[in-house]
Amino acid sequence: MSRAHGSRLILLFAFFFYLAGCAGAAPTGRLLSSVGPQDHAIARLRARGINEDFLDLVIKNYRENERAKVLDLNLLGFLKTRATQEERVPRWELDRVRKFLYQNRSTFRDAEKRYAVPREVIASLLWVETKYGKDAGTFHVASSFFSIAQADYPTMLDQTLDRAKQIAGSLTPEIEAKVAERSRSKAEWAANELLSLQEIHQRGWKDAVTLKGSFSGAFGMSQFLPSSYIAWSRGRKEKANLFEAPDAILSVANYLTANGWKRKEEESHKAALFHYNRDINYVNRILRMGDCLADEKKPKGKRKLATSGKWC
Repeated sequence: MSRAHGSRLILLFAFFFYLAGCAGAAPTGRLLSSVGPQDHAIARLRARGINEDFLDLVIKNYRENERAKVLDLNLLGFLKTRATQEERVPRWELDRVRKFLYQNRSTFRDAEKRYAVPREVIASLLWVETKYGKDAGTFHVASSFFSIAQADYPTMLDQTLDRAKQIAGSLTPEIEAKVAERSRSKAEWAANELLSLQEIHQRGWKDAVTLKGSFSGAFGMSQFLPSSYIAWSRGRKEKANLFEAPDAILSVANYLTANGWKRKEEESHKAALFHYNRDINYVNRILRMGDCLADEKKPKGKRKLATSGKWC
């Protein structure tokens, strides 16, 4: 037996003992060693007091066929190399954003009165996130969270480690430890997000159980997680609809202001956007687009950004 295979077995046995100690016997009376990954997730959710009726709806609508892809995308992104992003912004993108600004000008006026964030930044963020809803995702949100809640089950973890080895070429102790930790923390996180989705459902959003979004469970034009929706969504009515531009605009403005955006403090702008999405390329892209759009409104002699042809 190789050292890597031996350490894998030790890791799996450790997880089985962990499950047995934390959850006891399965509801069906089977020993934990024979409980499947879905039962493991169900036990985790029941331990948090999930409503049984809502849990039944999640299970009834569960898309198990999406599980492998959801786990791969949520757990192994750190192993994948990202292409360097062009710093400049193409004119055609700015044209789309400018059109969106004009179409929703009354909502942007309202947002700027109530919050500290410029309309150019809000509009740029919504473009980068989902192209104004055209790329909002086709994953079943409840299923994504239910799949991720299974991530630290031993057989699921073993499969994820195998995929990590395929991506990285070899499975170092450092990679193995990081995958195991991400699987554990993401599983806990997903269970909490399912509870937030339950709250949205109980508030009366009729589409909460059939909601579609990203592989990480974010939904709507603004790609809010359920917990973010509860904390920061704002709309024209009591129940914000993030698939509609006015509510998405107000919600993004509220989110960024609540997370530190201040009008004249540039570092606060970066920090608030980084809180929204922990990707520095994402942050820089939105700020660049916002600056380009704001600069265009100035007289030519006072513009700061160099422009040439199809780029800003």
